[in-house]
Amino acid sequence: MSRSSERTVRRVTVERLSTDAFEPYGTYVERPRREPDWVASGSRVMGVVEARGTDAKIAQLWHIGDLEFDQPVFLGSVRYYHQGFVVAELERHMGETQTWIATRGTSLLVVAPATQPGEELDVERLRIFVVEPGDVLAIGRGVWMCHFLPLGSDADYVLVSARREPEQDRDLVNLARTRNLVIVADLAGTSA
Repeated sequence: MSRSSERTVRRVTVERLSTDAFEPYGTYVERPRREPDWVASGSRVMGVVEARGTDAKIAQLWHIGDLEFDQPVFLGSVRYYHQGFVVAELERHMGETQTWIATRGTSLLVVAPATQPGEELDVERLRIFVVEPGDVLAIGRGVWMCHFLPLGSDADYVLVSARREPEQDRDLVNLARTRNLVIVADLAGTSA
C-alpha cells in the first residue's frame, strides 16, 4: 500500500462567503446594513460638502475594519493556477493581516482559526469558501490559510500585504507530513 493511500482524507463542504461565516478568520467586505459613517453631498461643480440629509449624494463610506501591519505595505498582483482541490499545506502570518481582492476567476479559499505559536491547528474548524471576482477579504493575523484554488485554469487577485520576504513572517504546516492528513474540497451541493 502506498503512503498516499494510507492518508486520512477529510472532506470539507465548500461554502459561500458571508460576513458572519468569515468573521472567525478576518473580514469579508460586504456593504453594512447600517447607516454610512461618512457622506459626501453636493456637486463636483458647485462644491462637495460632508453632510447627511441631502438628495445630492456623491459618496457614502462605511468603516469595515482595520488592517494591521508592523511595517510598510505593498500592493501586488497575484495569479494562481489550477492544481486541483486537495490541500495538505497551510500557512499563516503572525505580523499582519493580508487583504485579497478577487479580480478574475472563481476560486476556493481554505482557512482555519488563528492559533498562538505552539498551539496545534484545529482541523475540525477548518472551512472552505468560494471566492468570486469582486470579493474582498482581509485575512486576520495568525489565521491558517491556503489561498487560492481556482476552479478554472487560473484566477487573479490584488494583494495588500507587508513589504517583506514571505519567509520573514510565514509559518507553514504540512498536514500530510505531520498528521498524515489531506483536506479535500467537497463541491457537491454548492453552485461553485
